[in-house]
Amino acid sequence: MDPLELLVTNDFLRVLDLIGVFVMGVAAGALASRLNFDAVGFGIIGIAAGLGGGIVRDLILDFGVPAAFSGPWYLTCALAGAGFAFFISAEGAWWRRLVTVLDIAAMALWAATGTAKSLGYGLDVLPAIMLGVTSAVGGGVIRDVLVGRIPAIFGGGPLYATGALVTAVLTWLVFAFGLPSGTVLVAVAVGALLAGVAAWRRWSLPAHREWQVTMSASQLKRLVRRTRRDERERVALETGTIPVVDGSSDDLAADVHSEDVDAEGYEERVFPPSDAAEPPGTVEHERADEDGPDGTDGPEGTDGIDGADGTEGDDPRPGPVPTA
Repeated sequence: MDPLELLVTNDFLRVLDLIGVFVMGVAAGALASRLNFDAVGFGIIGIAAGLGGGIVRDLILDFGVPAAFSGPWYLTCALAGAGFAFFISAEGAWWRRLVTVLDIAAMALWAATGTAKSLGYGLDVLPAIMLGVTSAVGGGVIRDVLVGRIPAIFGGGPLYATGALVTAVLTWLVFAFGLPSGTVLVAVAVGALLAGVAAWRRWSLPAHREWQVTMSASQLKRLVRRTRRDERERVALETGTIPVVDGSSDDLAADVHSEDVDAEGYEERVFPPSDAAEPPGTVEHERADEDGPDGTDGPEGTDGIDGADGTEGDDPRPGPVPTA
C-alpha cells in the first residue's frame, strides 16, 4: 500500500484527523471566548483554525474541491469544536493539557498527509515539505491573523512548526527510500514526540536578539588579543616552533607591543581620525559634538576658556576612562 493511501484511507487515522479538527475548533473557540466574539465569530474562527491549512494545501495543489468541503464531516467537526467552546468553558488546566496532546498528534498527522499529497502530485522535495508544514500549522496562522496578533509559530512558543518540519522531512524519506507504508507512522510519532516534549519542557528556538553580540572597544581588544594568543599557542604546540610576529606583514602585530593605557588610546590607534564623520560612541565622535561646526571649540564658558563674565569656564569633558 502506498503511504499516501494509508494516510487517507485508514479508518483510525481518519478518525484522528477529525478529532484534530474538532480540537482545533475548541482551541480557537477558547480564544474567541477570551475576545468576547459572538456565535458567528466562533464559527468562522473555528473553521479557519481547523481547516485552513488543508484548504490552502488543496488550493495550491489544484486538488479541485478541497477535502474540507468534500463531505460534511470536516465542517461539522470544526463547528462542533467551536460550539463546544461557546457553551462550555475550556480553560481548566486538565483540559488545556488534553487539547495540547490531541493538537500535537493532529499536527504531525497533517504534516505527513500534506507532504505525501504534495509528493503524490509531483512537487519537488522542498515545495512538498513546505506544503506539508503549511498543512499542519496554516490553520493556526490564519486564526492568529484573524484576531490581529502575531502568529504563535513566529517565536516564543513551543516547537510546533519544528515538529511539523521533522515529520515532513521523515515522510519524504519514506517515499524516497521506498520504505513500507507503515513507516510513515514513525515519522508522525517522531514529530509529535518532539513537539510534545518541547511543550512540556517549554523549549523554543532562540530569538533574533539572542544571536546579537555587542562589545565595547576594550572588550573587542581583549577578545582579539586572547584569540591571537591562543592561535599562536596552538601553532607552537603543533609545529614545535615559536611564531614570530612581523609588523610588516601582520596588520594586528601592533596589539602585541602597544601599551594603550585606556580605551581612548586604543580608539585613537585603531581608528585614526579622518575627514569622514566618526561613528557614534567613539571618542572622535564625542569630540566632534563638543566642537563647533567649523572645528573650533563650542560656546564660551563650557570648554575651559573664559566665559562671558571673564571667569574661566569648567571643562565638562570626562577624563580618560580606565580599562578593566
